[in-house]
Amino acid sequence: MNLDQQLTQRKGIYIASRASIPERSAAWRRLREVGWDIRCSWIDATGESEPDDLGGLWFKIQGEVCTAERLILYVEPDDFPLKGALVEVGMALAVGVKVYVLAPGVNIDPETYRPLGSWAFHPNVKIVPDIAAALQGADRETDMLIDFSISSGGILID
Repeated sequence: MNLDQQLTQRKGIYIASRASIPERSAAWRRLREVGWDIRCSWIDATGESEPDDLGGLWFKIQGEVCTAERLILYVEPDDFPLKGALVEVGMALAVGVKVYVLAPGVNIDPETYRPLGSWAFHPNVKIVPDIAAALQGADRETDMLIDFSISSGGILID
């Protein structure tokens, strides 16, 4: 199936967040383990080493982002300036994927959306208060319920 065909059959959730923080990828794997249709292969990488083929990695990321039903951007105050996650958001917006921004502890200016930027005014972007709001209506592989909370140390999944 080519990318054009995949775009018309969007499924799953792509998570954009700092890859260099192991607790974050572990949290996203945990969401997948309890039934959420998380489709981002970067969370399965082990260690902090870069893949040998970064071009191939970004091509794979592009496919995952552009065929997702939604993208959740998770960002904390120390994550700025955004790097790869900002590229992933741009990919999503370019093809009409909805973007949910979860930014615990980040003071977002209501007039400029700084430190995020003006892209957050895009009609397909929604700033949400918690992970439950970001996941509401998303694809699930099970009806299992799960409790979520955010702490100063990051995402807690019970």
